[in-house]
Amino acid sequence: MNFIQDKALLVDKSAAIFDVMSLDSGKVISGIYPRRMGKTTFLQTLANFLDILGEIPKNQREIQFRRTALFDLHPEFFDENFARYPVIMLDFKTECPKSFDENNSYLQKGILVGVFDVRGIGLGSGLNNVESYLAHSGLPGTQSAMNPFQSAFGFTIHDVWGIINEYIDNQWSRRSDTAIDFAEFKNNLLIGCIRHFDGYRIGNVHHVFNPYAILRFVHGLSSIESPSDVAYSGHSYWAQTGSMRVLETIKVSSAADLSRYCSHLTSLFLRQSSYQQSVGPLAESIALDSIDDAAVNTIGSQEQPRFPSDMNKDIRKELADICMVRSGDSFPDVQSLGWGPLQAQTIMRLLYQAGYLAPIGKDCVGIPNSEVYEALEQFYKRIAEQHRISTDVLEPIQEEMGICSGNIQRFARSLHSCLINTPNLGEDTLEKTYQTILSCYLFPVTRAGYSVQTEAVTGNGRADILLFPTHSRARAGSTPTSYYVLELKRYCGATTRGNAARMATENRRAVAGTIYAQAMQAQAQIYERYYPTIADKARDCDQLYVVGISFWMNRFCMAATKRRRAEGADGTIGWAECAYEAGIVADRAVSYEQLGDDLENTENGGLREMIVDGSLVAITI
Repeated sequence: MNFIQDKALLVDKSAAIFDVMSLDSGKVISGIYPRRMGKTTFLQTLANFLDILGEIPKNQREIQFRRTALFDLHPEFFDENFARYPVIMLDFKTECPKSFDENNSYLQKGILVGVFDVRGIGLGSGLNNVESYLAHSGLPGTQSAMNPFQSAFGFTIHDVWGIINEYIDNQWSRRSDTAIDFAEFKNNLLIGCIRHFDGYRIGNVHHVFNPYAILRFVHGLSSIESPSDVAYSGHSYWAQTGSMRVLETIKVSSAADLSRYCSHLTSLFLRQSSYQQSVGPLAESIALDSIDDAAVNTIGSQEQPRFPSDMNKDIRKELADICMVRSGDSFPDVQSLGWGPLQAQTIMRLLYQAGYLAPIGKDCVGIPNSEVYEALEQFYKRIAEQHRISTDVLEPIQEEMGICSGNIQRFARSLHSCLINTPNLGEDTLEKTYQTILSCYLFPVTRAGYSVQTEAVTGNGRADILLFPTHSRARAGSTPTSYYVLELKRYCGATTRGNAARMATENRRAVAGTIYAQAMQAQAQIYERYYPTIADKARDCDQLYVVGISFWMNRFCMAATKRRRAEGADGTIGWAECAYEAGIVADRAVSYEQLGDDLENTENGGLREMIVDGSLVAITI
């Protein structure tokens, strides 16, 4: 058969024919999915199965199809439908019919696939009764109860694992080299593919990979001599496949909105990617000594976790509505595509259908993986340059966090926004969980030349989090560069678990005193264990912040001391404690005994800032 070649590896998607042909999904259906997801290949497979004539003799086709999952899983359907219908295949890339007769009595089933919904861009005006299925269709909580295409397109994690094993065991030129640990090599290949190419979703099927990217990556292994030569990042296989000329010519009429959307999506992607290194199936696969079929089943059954904080829920909901809820008729300006400017909302819709964005959940879309992230970054830079706005899409996020500018007060406020919007943080939450959330929240500053390190070996122990500029950034401009060392604690006072009155003023006052004391203990621990080493490491920076943080549920107390670099006459570097500038904090200096006062007048969950014994103290109780 022309689509099954001798010695070629076949990823069997034939079982999806049963779902696609079901009349429950609609008489005429369309599947809207990104390019290079295997849409055309699946339609060719479907046509070869159904066609009563066909270019290949029926008996030859039957021999091949009886070896597929479709025959194994649905033998009765197979016998009833194989080679039964005349099939017409049309390619709309060359010409799109002006109208369709969906009610033709001779039509058994109509199936359309593509990247964009033709009804939404003024084509196919007769398609009023077509059931359209996008990537999120069938996802729990959405309007559609099913998605007939969810097993038809893309590669699953099981497919990727099978391809890796087949290639390394039977085709790789070094497969007989006894010096290579092949189990470890295949483990690393799977983890690398998850890390860089995973991220799509179709209905209930998560961990969907772009087939073209995976096949190109595996094909590239033919040129390596050892496992250490494999490059897992920096690829643009998918982006280079035709490069979406439509998107390259896009003009935007609302650059500010586009910048706002892209800033949210980029920061979300970076935080999600960092979080998934520590939590979920990717983290679990990294921790495994070896991966087998059972482990792949376990990994594949778990969804990639979402970064738990929902700081920008208004933008999240807006994007979810644009991409997954609104009909194509909501974007009339799309008909000017290619010659006129488009609203940012229309561009987001096009990016979603083109595969630059993917569903993360029923109410969230995001950038699927690092390969697409790099392509989207280039797209945004082109738009930004045209409109003479900042090409650094993360600049607003980094400014809000205050790290790059050395504004510890702004950092406290942004941390408050992160934690107060993080659900499921209770009195049993471990210090390690807070460390993971905080380090992932900070991750966008790595794109501004900062390094975020956890459990860093420092002096007589391990610092919970170190945050510092790289050498290329240190003292490079007029903005003072800052080095941060953070030590974390969690509330360990008398338990209030299950106490309905735990948020009462009296209890909050007691908790405030306890977590303040713990924050100060964390600061003291830095000075006792790490300070000499930290002081030396920070010598190329202008400022050093010693920060202790104690957490209680999704609330915290932070104590931060600021030190400024001082160079002696003999060239030695010292760090002098310095006061916070006038006006950076409200003129309010209090003692430890006063800390719990006036809680009756403080909004529950609000952030209060004050100077206590030279430290900036920010507390939210």
